[in-house]
Amino acid sequence: MLLYFSSFNQDKGFRQNLNFAMPPHYRTQVILSIGKSAAGIVAVFAPIPGLYAAAGMLCAIMELAENVIANRREARQLRDRCHTLLQAAKESNEVGNANMNDAFQLIQETLAKIQSKMETWVKLGRINSFLQQNQIKEDIKKCHEGITDCLTHFQLVSHLEIHNWQEEFAMNSVMDHQEVIALLSDVKESQNMIQSTTVDNNNMLREMMILIQSALFENKNAADRTYNGLAASLYELQQRTDNLLPNMNLQSGEVIREGNFPVSGTAAMDIYKGRYLNREDVAIKVVRAVNSNEASKRRFMREVQVWNDLWMKDKGRHVLPFYGFCQTDGPFPYMVSPWQSNGTALQFVKKYDLGVDYRKMIKHIALGVQVLHDMKVVHGDIKASNIMINSKFEPLLADFGLSQIVEDITGIPFTQSRGVSDSYRWFAPEVCKGPGVLSARSDMYALGMTILELLTHQQPYQKIKHTTEVVIRREKGELPERPLEPRILQRGLDDQVWGLLEDCWKTTASERPKIDEIIKKMDWF
Repeated sequence: MLLYFSSFNQDKGFRQNLNFAMPPHYRTQVILSIGKSAAGIVAVFAPIPGLYAAAGMLCAIMELAENVIANRREARQLRDRCHTLLQAAKESNEVGNANMNDAFQLIQETLAKIQSKMETWVKLGRINSFLQQNQIKEDIKKCHEGITDCLTHFQLVSHLEIHNWQEEFAMNSVMDHQEVIALLSDVKESQNMIQSTTVDNNNMLREMMILIQSALFENKNAADRTYNGLAASLYELQQRTDNLLPNMNLQSGEVIREGNFPVSGTAAMDIYKGRYLNREDVAIKVVRAVNSNEASKRRFMREVQVWNDLWMKDKGRHVLPFYGFCQTDGPFPYMVSPWQSNGTALQFVKKYDLGVDYRKMIKHIALGVQVLHDMKVVHGDIKASNIMINSKFEPLLADFGLSQIVEDITGIPFTQSRGVSDSYRWFAPEVCKGPGVLSARSDMYALGMTILELLTHQQPYQKIKHTTEVVIRREKGELPERPLEPRILQRGLDDQVWGLLEDCWKTTASERPKIDEIIKKMDWF
């Protein structure tokens, strides 16, 4: 079989690398070997019995090196050092050096290992070659070290060659990595790779997401074309796998703010609009109650698992997901959620009123609470402004668990944190005193207040101006007045629903119904 390596002659950068690293004599020998048949290459070393088998391995290595995908420059450099090794052994034998039989044996063993490694790399295929580029790089480095051991042990060449390969190897590895980045940032190329991978092979797709997100971090300050291409590839993968990003600590430029001023917010949070992977509008929720530091980072990293688990369970049907968090864009950390252009539940019912199926909406909200409670997650701040309306006009519970995160980071009870006083109207009595205990039962109390809010279009205790007075009156056992206006009754606030709300507002937490009971009663209605 004839072996042709025409790409060697076409790659000027590769020839420059070769000239840089090899002594002139061996450089000439490698160039002469390119384009020869296998028989021709073997013939150079055949007169020396100890190198005959090694020459056959060199031929195989030279062919294999042309088919290595993600580390092609490194593989070709390794190929040429294999040739250097044989040429040095041949010439050392010709001048009558002793112990050459031992050298030939070690050379044969070294080339056999290199050939075996190259066969493995070639079989990987394109995607696995990209995924394993770093491991292949380390394997090639070890192969070089094996060649160096042969050269130094038998003093076959000068120390110049032995040390120069490392600098060339570093340069080649950088170029090989840049080549992979260029392919991953080519939207058409990456889409072809993604489409060639079956959805069933979820582990491979997940590994690709890790690779591209890491590349995004490396290139977050790169030219727009590279960044945009990587972001597009990552978003395509996320949509195909229907998973969140592998690293939800968004520090690679995954999210970019639009504008310098918040578009909305609360007393505790500023909300900016942003772009996620340059493909999707998102809400950037800046939490002003805590600072960006190691303590907040550790707490958010723990919360990431909850966000992932919730996504796998709900897929954004009832609970608005978090895409991740960021601590490197300003003094306060922020969380990222999909943008909901239909606004909050309160804005929605005020806009469409009698066009809204209130009972269906309330049932959907209750199902969201059920999702959280089944996972032992307390929302902590249920109210209409924390419920968003999606593109299908369905309510999604938003900002779950934020109250507990703030409390854990600051060490201050959530009810004493900045900007929380607005929520006192929805808080259960036990939340407003002492350490302020948040629980699934306090969520039930808040859910009752939220249902009232949606049906009346008014905050609970609407006739009481100050929240502190609400807390005092509630402590005395005073509940919201039952509305009797016809338009509110028309929305669905009948005797059964009012009775349900009163159950949710029981002073003793253990007497309040669980969410499963609430949903059963709603089904009876």
